[in-house]
Amino acid sequence: MQSLSTISEEKINRPYLILGYIFFIVLFTLSILFFKERILFSDSAFQFFKIANFETLNIEASRYGAILPQIPVLLAIKAGINLKWLVIIYSVSFILLYFLIFLCCVHLLKNIPAAIAVIMILILCVSRSFFHPVTETHQGLVFSVLVYAILQYSGFRNSFIKYVLATIVIILSFFAHPAAIYPLAFIIGYVAIDKQLLRVPAPYILLFIVGVLAIGKVVLTNENSYEGKFFSELLKSPAIILDLPHAYSTKFFIKRIFGLYFWLAVLELTLITYLTSKKEYVKLFWQLTTSGLFFIITLLTYNHGDSDIMMERAFMPLAFFVTIPLLKETLKNSKQYRFLKLAVLTIIFLIGITRIYMQGIKYQERTKFNIELLEKTAHIPNQKFIIERKKIDKYFPVFWSFSFETLLLSTITEETPTQTIFPTDDVSRYIPYTKKEMEVFLGTDFWIEWKIEDLNPKYFNLTNKYPYTILKTDDL
Repeated sequence: MQSLSTISEEKINRPYLILGYIFFIVLFTLSILFFKERILFSDSAFQFFKIANFETLNIEASRYGAILPQIPVLLAIKAGINLKWLVIIYSVSFILLYFLIFLCCVHLLKNIPAAIAVIMILILCVSRSFFHPVTETHQGLVFSVLVYAILQYSGFRNSFIKYVLATIVIILSFFAHPAAIYPLAFIIGYVAIDKQLLRVPAPYILLFIVGVLAIGKVVLTNENSYEGKFFSELLKSPAIILDLPHAYSTKFFIKRIFGLYFWLAVLELTLITYLTSKKEYVKLFWQLTTSGLFFIITLLTYNHGDSDIMMERAFMPLAFFVTIPLLKETLKNSKQYRFLKLAVLTIIFLIGITRIYMQGIKYQERTKFNIELLEKTAHIPNQKFIIERKKIDKYFPVFWSFSFETLLLSTITEETPTQTIFPTDDVSRYIPYTKKEMEVFLGTDFWIEWKIEDLNPKYFNLTNKYPYTILKTDDL
């Protein structure tokens, strides 16, 4: 029989849970409403194409922890679901994963602050990155929240089970995205301080595991790979640290301090004030040290900049460093200022959802333009086109994955046949593909030729009867 105190605690926490469920309902809705903008775009389009075409798991850069959202898509493929619904399922599957972790924190690990932290991570520093779901940063951070909830849970029969389970999720988190080393190290140290475990070996063993994973990643990563280039930037940090105030990454963050990162700054100041008032100086030192170190490393790593969507993703872990300790400290006394805390969380959620929705509306204009372009080319029998990049860049930015984006978009659009449009800065380089029939379609610079016969006939019907033709948007 439940004790009165347990029933009272559940009643007090109920508004937070209701808020969490409402948030995920809205997030599920947005993932369906903007399924084209989330999946038929940049890396997401390329990765989804490979999953649907080859009907198998797709692993990028050894990020094995990121395969979980692909499982619903593969099950749907086996069930014979059409391509449009596969795109929708893939868009929703990421939210489903985060919702399951939310439920795990609430019902299995009895940790309301961790559950709310999942939501905060998905919304606090997020705008464009909602439309880049395959970026494994989201998953690495949410898995790190799960590690926190496991380490905080006191219901395990013995500590060995707790630390084995935590180790498994640490490995899962790291192999979702290597940037997880920072929140994982922070969480292990914060829980050790909070539970007064600084004199027992368990936290140090976990930190050792995180350290080994990090060193192994750096040593085994090819210096010419995407991650290797960023590691090399970091290794040059002593030479560029004096120029940090003028770095692209610094300017990117400062420019958004009163926009995207406004609430991050407010919550950080609130946390500092709270921990200082409670004389929790060790926690404060750990939080400022780890988050500050991550911030500086991120500024150094991305000093030359990247696309806005990737820059936004790079700073996402900052939400983790502030929300975990702030929610833990302020929600442990559930009754105190309950309505104020609910009001602040509600405001943050509403602002975040509105920001994502408005960004989605902007991206829908890009989708409409692409559909219009495909409708204009639908009467041309070639189905395979080459276009000078700057001809369409003046309307909307063209990503390296545009040939896959148009292949997928044309396939799920009823009014158009299957088509692919390959953008390039040098049209003359691809003239040979316009001279004779070739059983290939052009992908992207790092994987240029794909055999048409290797396309999955269940979804893609691209002709091999005609050569490529060069498009001129002014004529269209």
